[in-house]
Amino acid sequence: MKQKTLLDMLLYILGMCFNLALMALVGYAVYVFTIRGFAFGEEMSEYMVASGEDYEVEFVLEEYTPLAEVARRLEEEGLIPNQWMFRLERMLMNRGQDFRPGTFTLNRSMSSSQLNNTLRALPPAETESQRITIPEGWTIADMAAYFERRGFFPAEDFIDAAQHGTFNYGFLVHVPRDRPNRLEGYLFPDTYEISMTPSPEHIIHRMLRRFESLFTNHYQGIAEEMGMTIDEVVIMASIIERETRVADERPKVSQVIHNRIRIGMHLEMCSTVNYTIGPRERLTYEETRTPSPWNTYINPGLPIGPIGNPGWASIRAVMFPEPSNYLFFVLRDPVTGEHHFSTNLADHNAASARYLN
Repeated sequence: MKQKTLLDMLLYILGMCFNLALMALVGYAVYVFTIRGFAFGEEMSEYMVASGEDYEVEFVLEEYTPLAEVARRLEEEGLIPNQWMFRLERMLMNRGQDFRPGTFTLNRSMSSSQLNNTLRALPPAETESQRITIPEGWTIADMAAYFERRGFFPAEDFIDAAQHGTFNYGFLVHVPRDRPNRLEGYLFPDTYEISMTPSPEHIIHRMLRRFESLFTNHYQGIAEEMGMTIDEVVIMASIIERETRVADERPKVSQVIHNRIRIGMHLEMCSTVNYTIGPRERLTYEETRTPSPWNTYINPGLPIGPIGNPGWASIRAVMFPEPSNYLFFVLRDPVTGEHHFSTNLADHNAASARYLN
């Protein structure tokens, strides 16, 4: 009986060892086939990257960015479908960390392996480029004139491309294609490195991608909570950009606009008239009656579209106004650009008499 018990135990141990060995063999086979599958997919995907700037995303990596953060941002930008699968693939291929810091142009049709390789590749050889700087508040017409002065292309080419070009970005879905100056407000003012022979479409794509990189899902959520569309945020920001050049006044001007809209009061912003007739030091009464869908003296609510291309500070001011009961403001110091803010018409008239006469 004892011999049978020992034999049973021996057979049991041998069976366990066999099962463990079989599991190890299966695991290794799965690992090998996974690695080969990734390699095959990487090889095939080289021929499947879609062309065109609509697919491109500017992606900035700081030094020592961990894999988890890289994967999260790639998913947020729509470059990968699932951050957890990307992390698993990298770990299986023993490529978890050590991404190279820098600014990368990625393509939404790249495979995860291609994305990984691009983010680790050595910097490309320097190519000849030039720098352009677009100030906050410039209109499309301002930019077009600037590019013509730089000798890039005729101003009309840029204006035509901005109006009639095809630019597939999610934040433009609700912008009417037939709206005059259709991309006004979305060509983000910044400093860009561009080629020596740029096209209007290339510059426009760079500006739109920059806007997209800043106005993330987080800020879209804030706008939705406020009951605003992205377009309404940009329109209001463009007015703030033109109404004050003092940084800490932007949230105050924002609140004035919010307050007026809430009570159904015309905005009566001089900048919206200037967009139609050109800049004036002071508007006459007749000029405030100028027929225009941008004129907030004669039309209620926000104008038909943005009156310029606002910077990020003005866009943030729309979503983070400074709480107050202000309804009016008047220029107090022409040198510094500071304004006097009032809560009622009587105080505003008194301030106007004091500062404008």
